[in-house]
Amino acid sequence: MARVFVVDDEPDMVDLLATILKADGFEVETDTDGRSALARMLANPPDLVLLDLMMPDLDGMELLKLLRLDAKGANVPVLVVSARSGHQDQLGTLQLGANAYICKPFSPRELVRQVRQLLETPEAETSA
Repeated sequence: MARVFVVDDEPDMVDLLATILKADGFEVETDTDGRSALARMLANPPDLVLLDLMMPDLDGMELLKLLRLDAKGANVPVLVVSARSGHQDQLGTLQLGANAYICKPFSPRELVRQVRQLLETPEAETSA
């Protein structure tokens, strides 16, 4: 069972993502704080990260940079799940090392498809 770490500052979104993933058989860890999430992920790297961009204190872009700089997080697949739908946001996260990007609102089916795809081929870069 793959372990997915969900990082989003919106508790309702965290609950929604966790519910979708758990229903599909994934083990899910969550955090609503970027700094806390980074520390937890580096202490025990997950199989995949779902990451929001717009968070207070440590936003998703900075968290992604820091995750990629650490050997423990350098190769963990990251799927950005964000309300930011601009091409520049998507391109920027992919350039920082995100593996894929999905915009809110999203289809639960598409979310699970992307998660499964990234877990099967973590080195393959895809985009939504």
